[in-house]
Amino acid sequence: MYRKALVLMFAAAPMMAQQTPPAPPATAAAPATAPTPAAKPMYAPDDMDRAAVKAAARADAQGARAYAQEAREYDMAAVRAARAVTLPALGRSYNVDVQATIAAMPAMAPMTVSLGQGFGEGFGKGFEPAYAGNYSPRAPQGWAPQDPADSAWRQAQQAMNRGDYRRAAGLFKDIPVKQPNSVYASDALYWEAFSLYRVGGTTELQDALAVLDQRKNKYPSGRTRGDADPALATRIAGVLSARGLGDKDLVKRALTEGSGTCDSEDQSVRAEALNALRQTDPDEALNQAKKILGRKDDCSVQLRRSALWMIANKKDAAATTTLVSVAKNDQSLELRAEATGFLGSMSSDEALAALEELTKADDERVQRAAVRALTTFPNPRARSAMHALIENNSASEQLRGTALDAFSSDRSTLEDAAWLRSIYAKVDNPRIKARIASAVARIGGEQNEQWLMSLVKNEDESVDVRQNALRYVARTADIASLIKFYDGVSARPLREEIINALGNRKEPEATDKLIDIAKSGTDPQVRRDAINTLTRKNDPRTTKLLLELIGGDASGKKP
Repeated sequence: MYRKALVLMFAAAPMMAQQTPPAPPATAAAPATAPTPAAKPMYAPDDMDRAAVKAAARADAQGARAYAQEAREYDMAAVRAARAVTLPALGRSYNVDVQATIAAMPAMAPMTVSLGQGFGEGFGKGFEPAYAGNYSPRAPQGWAPQDPADSAWRQAQQAMNRGDYRRAAGLFKDIPVKQPNSVYASDALYWEAFSLYRVGGTTELQDALAVLDQRKNKYPSGRTRGDADPALATRIAGVLSARGLGDKDLVKRALTEGSGTCDSEDQSVRAEALNALRQTDPDEALNQAKKILGRKDDCSVQLRRSALWMIANKKDAAATTTLVSVAKNDQSLELRAEATGFLGSMSSDEALAALEELTKADDERVQRAAVRALTTFPNPRARSAMHALIENNSASEQLRGTALDAFSSDRSTLEDAAWLRSIYAKVDNPRIKARIASAVARIGGEQNEQWLMSLVKNEDESVDVRQNALRYVARTADIASLIKFYDGVSARPLREEIINALGNRKEPEATDKLIDIAKSGTDPQVRRDAINTLTRKNDPRTTKLLLELIGGDASGKKP
């Protein structure tokens, strides 16, 4: 089993590395790939220097943490998108339940899989496919190893995750009977009912509804761990009603009590039907997708997401109009942000005008999505719009930062760098200034390095800006000039930055200077930084220095 799972996982890796993100079908055949940008712009946020972002974070920790979290969410959404399509497809090919097989494997160390350059560009970052595969809730792993029913729970959970639902129902049923005081008892009743529902016979469905009613009466305040669905009783009652048992008391009560619940499984079936219709009648599928996007209820958000992806694949004028409407008017802010991101791949004047307008939307998530889409938009006007945003001192700091983070060495030009240097003096926000310096540093080049050094030496600049610029120029600056600058500077953050740079330099003069600072510096914290930096250099003189420092007398005087 493990060998088969490993084969499937390694087979999935190259599919996940494709540059075009997968569409979000359910178990039906995958629709055509999602829209891709016509051409890559001069700069894009996906290629930004992580070290530079970290540098800016030291200038504005709170804002940088938000940017970093957002980037992680996008990365995870992209990975989930790939897994959601490749694993079900492989499972059908190998005739095996991939998810259950992997779940039964022991934990492994994390494995890095490259998604390929450009993965997800222009596709409404933050998108997470809806129901791209079977909707298959699973009982959680055991969480109470000291509980007397823990072993029984694990057996039942494994049987269910293998798809052996009848056996799982029996094992779950035994837990509250044999161990009524177990912490697993309430959950076992729910998963017994779920397993019976998966078996699907009329008798099993009636038993499942009775078990859920028993659980509600016996554990009125019990909450179910894991992927429990509050609409399970309603769904079971709906099936029984369709089979002619709608007059039964339990069925009528479940339908009445669950009238306001959102049935996730039903939504997944609808999404699968929509994607299947696309294979048999693409035009009608598009018509249905447009109708679905007209819904406003919270329950249909995931279904609307599938419809949104389908519309975005068209990349024509009608699709652009629909995306603009969703981006401006949908009740879900998530869908608005995703539709805004899709507009970045439409390459039309209508899409560009909408993105410019959406940078002033009433929600910052939508605004950021619009800024990111503009940075990937293959049109000089979009670039001009980003320039105007960055220069606008009254604009949102986060939006300006998002635009500045888009500059990188392989997507920007010398003209971009010259423009950034020219607007620096016009900016009145020190954190934005620090981000401009970071952008110039990412673009690189001798002229930019000279400009950064001028910032470092300018005592009228804030310490944050000088430190941020120093972080870049210290990597390549002449070692003698760097040491001389250390001796002439008084701000501790700048000295600490130089110490860190000396720790990464290979020249023997760098080690000599660190030893000198550790021995004769007048700031104890800076001396400690020098000592810690020396320990990373593996220089035999470090041990001698440490012994000398330890040898001071009890009064703390140097030897």
